[in-house]
Amino acid sequence: MPLSADQNSRLSQRGLRDLGDGIARPHYDRGGLARGIVHLGLGAFHRAHQALYTEAVVARGDLRWGIVGVSLRDPRVSEALAAQDHLYSVTERHGDDARTRVVGALCDALYAPRQLEQVIAAIANPATAIVTSTVTEKGYSQNPASADLDIDDVLVRHDIANPQTPRTTLGVLAAGIRRRSAGAPLTLVCCDNMASNGDTLRKLVVQYADLFDAKLARRIEAEIGCPNSMVDRIVPAATPVSLEWAAARLGLRDEAAIVCEPFTQWVIEDRFAGIRPAWEDAGALLTSDVRPYQAMKLRLLNGTHSALAYAGQMGGLETVSDAMAHPLVGGFARRLMLEDLRASVAAPSGYDVLAYCHELLRRFENPALAHRTQQIAMDGTQKVPVRWLPALRESLVAGVERPQLERALAIWLHYLAAGHSDNGAALVISDPGAEALAARLRRAANDTDAANAALAHSAVFGTGPWPPVFAGRLARHLSTLRQGGMTALLST
Repeated sequence: MPLSADQNSRLSQRGLRDLGDGIARPHYDRGGLARGIVHLGLGAFHRAHQALYTEAVVARGDLRWGIVGVSLRDPRVSEALAAQDHLYSVTERHGDDARTRVVGALCDALYAPRQLEQVIAAIANPATAIVTSTVTEKGYSQNPASADLDIDDVLVRHDIANPQTPRTTLGVLAAGIRRRSAGAPLTLVCCDNMASNGDTLRKLVVQYADLFDAKLARRIEAEIGCPNSMVDRIVPAATPVSLEWAAARLGLRDEAAIVCEPFTQWVIEDRFAGIRPAWEDAGALLTSDVRPYQAMKLRLLNGTHSALAYAGQMGGLETVSDAMAHPLVGGFARRLMLEDLRASVAAPSGYDVLAYCHELLRRFENPALAHRTQQIAMDGTQKVPVRWLPALRESLVAGVERPQLERALAIWLHYLAAGHSDNGAALVISDPGAEALAARLRRAANDTDAANAALAHSAVFGTGPWPPVFAGRLARHLSTLRQGGMTALLST
């Protein structure tokens, strides 16, 4: 591939002229961008997804939609972007095919713990019409079992006592809205993997505000738009290898470079409080009902992804493509998606679910994406209740067994209890809610007690009873895993 002279030079506005002809770049006046969007959660996914849709709108000449990005937990992304004029590159790659563009729609990159006043002021600015968010499921202070605000969370308690200096996503949103002038419409677009994510965000922020300012809660409920949405794109976290690869392609260092898959999808409920970008001109689907798309994606893509992650971690398989290439794990994932999960979804009218499944499996096999199973395995106590448990409950009520989904659940519980792979390698479990569940499993006298103890853990499995016959199957799977590991379970 053609290289510029000095890969040690940093990507910048001035450096755009040094990029090769094959690299797309902003040709609009970045200095003329208005700040119409605030985004919470300035990670790779947003920058490879919603920001690209907005970039396409801006490139068509609508300069109202510059983005103020906000990092809530880690300053590294905002610092890297600030050092390169808030420019970054996105390379869409499948196998040897790749295309790269530099994105210019980002106007600012703030780190909330250090620049909280600027963040709140940006949300309060009447020119801001949209606040989008990608803060992961755990970023909304929701109790996964009750689906309500977790009022016992220490950060929520802090924010209720100190609403002007919030630390949570809900607190930051409420502080900005509280300061907004009346009559300035605002829409919050949640882009995280939660069922009815817009409705859920509205409920949680209203519950939060109601604890210290009932008038603010009623205002949010009555005036703020919260459309549901569904997002889809596989965006691995950056690695030293991916950053070096991007530098070679650009001929410049880009410490915020992203390498992702070509596929992208955004389905948005057309329920906005005020003006919005023409995202549909960039390929987004505006619809009256997002729920069928959301359920389909949560179960088929995210549900299978989680199963690949836990099976991959137990089998010492570093990436999703490694897991798909494994004869047992890959076959397990295919059966899980095509047999168990596909049968549990109600597809949008006229949608070819089988074709969607085969496209997903092809995407999972993409060897150009080093999507680590350890990354996907994070925060299982938040993800499992929305990705697997609804399908399991619905099926059990209908008297239907989902053998692969039950195996996936057993693998996850074994992953938590064992703490090491089948080869004895220590696992890095990144999930604040995991230890309480793992402790229950480890205290159990036998596999039957372990299954029952897990299903009684209401923070994950809810308060409703689970059928004894299901608990018995789960116990047998745990026994197989304990005695013979994942290979034994997936060979049956």
